[in-house]
Amino acid sequence: MPMTPLKTLDRNEFGGHDWENTPVGPCAVWPKQLHYMCNLILGSEQPMFMLWGPERAFIYNAPYQAIWQIPSLNTLGRPIDEVAGKIWEELRGDVERVFEGHSFILTNFPIRGADGEKTRHFDFSYTPIPDIDESSDTIVGVLCISNDVTEFLSSVEETKEDREVLALTMDNVTEGVALVEHDFTLVLWNQQFGVHFGYLPEDIVSGMNARDLMLITARRGDLGEGDPEAIVDMLIQTIQHTESGRLEVMRQDGTVLSLYRRAVSGGRYLLVSQDITEARTVARLKDELVTTVSHELRTPLTAISGALGIVSAGAAGELSAKAERLIAIAQRNSERLIALVNDLLDVDKLRSGRMEFQLEKFDFAELVGLSVEQNAPFAERGGIELKADLTGQPVIILADRHRLLQVLANLISNAVKFSPAGETVTVKLRTNKQCARLSVIDQGAGVPASFRDRLFNRFAQYDSSTTRVQQGTGLGLSICKSIVEQLGGDICLDTRVTVGATFHVELPLAEAGSDVTLKGHE
Repeated sequence: MPMTPLKTLDRNEFGGHDWENTPVGPCAVWPKQLHYMCNLILGSEQPMFMLWGPERAFIYNAPYQAIWQIPSLNTLGRPIDEVAGKIWEELRGDVERVFEGHSFILTNFPIRGADGEKTRHFDFSYTPIPDIDESSDTIVGVLCISNDVTEFLSSVEETKEDREVLALTMDNVTEGVALVEHDFTLVLWNQQFGVHFGYLPEDIVSGMNARDLMLITARRGDLGEGDPEAIVDMLIQTIQHTESGRLEVMRQDGTVLSLYRRAVSGGRYLLVSQDITEARTVARLKDELVTTVSHELRTPLTAISGALGIVSAGAAGELSAKAERLIAIAQRNSERLIALVNDLLDVDKLRSGRMEFQLEKFDFAELVGLSVEQNAPFAERGGIELKADLTGQPVIILADRHRLLQVLANLISNAVKFSPAGETVTVKLRTNKQCARLSVIDQGAGVPASFRDRLFNRFAQYDSSTTRVQQGTGLGLSICKSIVEQLGGDICLDTRVTVGATFHVELPLAEAGSDVTLKGHE
């Protein structure tokens, strides 16, 4: 049966299309960004389409029409679920995730040619289209660019020798490397990968599912206690869906492995393992040294600071102006050293689970007001207005007053230090049915995007130079995070804020969390 001739889509056909009866409406009412995207698609020789708006209106160009042999333009601008049929049902979940800000690649998709032409293979790359008129992360559409990979796939079949060279190279690196398909089918691996996880040569077979290898590891007890099947399922979920896909495995012989995944083309994963046993030992010894030195320093530093305070108060007689200035400098620096030592000891206690928490029910709003009052003189010295924005009602939580005051002091002092004189730092408290949310809002320079991933790490400092303006150890936010999480809460930087920095702390209300136990102390 002869095929219906194609009605080729060009700019005239596109402009004259009956857009009024489509979800996007007539061209005259289109937003500027939609006009721009349509011009981009129509001007490209690459097969492209996009889905626009909540109705997922289907808009494509002539090259895309050609590869699918679309005979009629009636589908142009229609909702995708009305025109795509079965393939849309298969891809809906992945494409909807692109509307949430992710990217997606459909690889090696076969499309049968017209009139007996050979089947060709295409990659389809789906990318979110952000709304350029909104400061939020709104996604208004999805752009899909098609790429004919038929010739590439043919060349891959002809380069088996290259694969052998790759395998030889992989076997000469210290990391364990394994390449798996999106469904975890094992494609290739190196010898070190097997050595790291204690697999025998006969355990690993090309084409097997990597899940079977993980089960061997789980059944040995190297992935912890519990049902091996459940442990492996959770491990696969972690590798596939977490941001970094990184985790640590401790084998029963004491070997510590770092395993992380990297997404590669074709929906595949590259699994890389490293033996970090020695690095962990060095880190433990370093932590033990820091703890020991901190304990040894705190007593003499406290004595020195106390002695300086006594001298400053006139116990040793009247001091000259120069001597008073020198004593004041020495006292400030000794207090800074004591604060550093206390931070180091807090980090050690939190890391080892030895920090004590005194849980009680109390009014969080009252505690926030007290903290604002305590920190107001520090803010005034910097020319900053410190303002409390409270609910006006009691906010009862189950937590440790002292530790939360420590968190509040750190967040407020950071906000004050990084705000220019004349600005306002606001400490806001709000509630919902389950939790209380504390927000500390400043109008400073904000946190660079490149630094946000490390913000809550120990010793993390945006400006780590010896000449930095703001002094600090880089431990405060790490301590805050550990304390809040131990109390069953969460702390984060609001990345949607474009001016200054806003930190949120969420803690369960006593009514919703009276029976909560400290994390790590169940």
